[in-house]
Amino acid sequence: MSRNILAIDIRNHSIAAVLLSTGLKSTSIVAGYEVAIPDGETGENPLESALAQLAEKVPAERGDIVVGLPADQTIYRPLIVPFKEDKKIRQILPFELEPNLPIDVDRLIIDYIHSDALSEGELMTASVDGQHIDDLKETLGTVGLPPQLILPGDFPLASALITYDEQLPSQAMLLSIGSRYATLTLFDSGKIALLRSMTADTATDQGMETLALKIRQTLIAHAEISPQGFTPGALYISGPACNDAGMVQRLETALEIRPEVVDLRKIVPSLYAGETLDTLDPTNFNEAIALAIVELDHLPCPRFHSTGSTLRNYWNAYRQHIRVPAILLIIVLLLGFGGVLFESHLLQNRVDDLDRQMEAIFKATFPKARRVGDAGDQMKSELKKVRTGNIDTGDNVPKARTIDVLMQISRAIPKEVEVLFTRLVFSSNVLTLSGETAAFNVVDDIKSRLEKTELFQTVTIASANMEKSGKKVRFKLKLTL
Repeated sequence: MSRNILAIDIRNHSIAAVLLSTGLKSTSIVAGYEVAIPDGETGENPLESALAQLAEKVPAERGDIVVGLPADQTIYRPLIVPFKEDKKIRQILPFELEPNLPIDVDRLIIDYIHSDALSEGELMTASVDGQHIDDLKETLGTVGLPPQLILPGDFPLASALITYDEQLPSQAMLLSIGSRYATLTLFDSGKIALLRSMTADTATDQGMETLALKIRQTLIAHAEISPQGFTPGALYISGPACNDAGMVQRLETALEIRPEVVDLRKIVPSLYAGETLDTLDPTNFNEAIALAIVELDHLPCPRFHSTGSTLRNYWNAYRQHIRVPAILLIIVLLLGFGGVLFESHLLQNRVDDLDRQMEAIFKATFPKARRVGDAGDQMKSELKKVRTGNIDTGDNVPKARTIDVLMQISRAIPKEVEVLFTRLVFSSNVLTLSGETAAFNVVDDIKSRLEKTELFQTVTIASANMEKSGKKVRFKLKLTL
């Protein structure tokens, strides 16, 4: 599984592009392309013609497209604000930048970077004419190269250097030199402190001296506002003009510092040094490689156009590889969900059947009762009322069970008492107990013992008579529950 990124570096007279492929284990450059931008004498759009030629060379599976603008189209301004909230910063940016911009701020698209490497509240802002962005998007769409990202030129290379170059001095310069323009970047204390685009004629000694003068003026101005001054320890150069050895020599003489040509392929550790990568001229393709690295590693860089989220970009890149597994996963989930629904349906049928059984038992047990709510709970309630006598059950239903009454009588009268119970009549809450014993005082004793039980409220001697033989006393007790 791999993801492709097509990075297009647009300059004033040419276009350089690289197709980068990144996988789980390695990242490599598949191909590099370079197209000259025609003069436009034929009446056609020169940029559109060059991009159309590039589109014909690039394979169909080009992946995400990242585009870099010509460096002279971007205006950079450092800015310090008293807070770090993105919403507040974007609200004040137009007002803070308007006095220092050469065109109407309403026409501009403004973005900024504010990373942990910078001081709190310190920004590097980038502005571009919104009409340039609209025209570029329309042109790219016409030739079939719709961009996911549009970035300022030369800034990605500076961001890649400050991120990956472990040998970068605390104070250094990067000079990106094209055919007509050069961009000077100053690195100061681990941050991009200043970017300035200027006209450059490096073909002659006089033109080089003019460029050197502008660079010295910029260094002096920055040194005056920097607390520790500014003395660059290295000068890095890149761009198509660096292929001219004479230009490099003239630059070294004019600035009195030895330039070092940047080779981003050797600085970024994630790049695989394959055969295609080794054949590319670093001075022509450094910026295109940096554009791809910004998108791949999410380096801090102002963005003038961005489509979709990171997740959507990854989906667009990998969807052809994960489509079949995703379909299989969806099928498995649907089957699992269907099984859950079927099991739930079976359980619901079982619950309904049990409800019907409880309803039938309730109606058979309490034919006169009206069901309200759950049949099981109502049946428990009805049985409780019957047992405690809270409902009218008729004369034939006592408040206590017969077995409970006999148990109370048995416990109340000890074994030593000689008594014979001959009859027991149980009706509603009145119990009539008949028996015989040896003397009247035994009857009184039985009465007093039964009164002490919790089950009987009153115990009354209904009758007590001695037999003719004089040996037995027949008695009758009435007990109220």
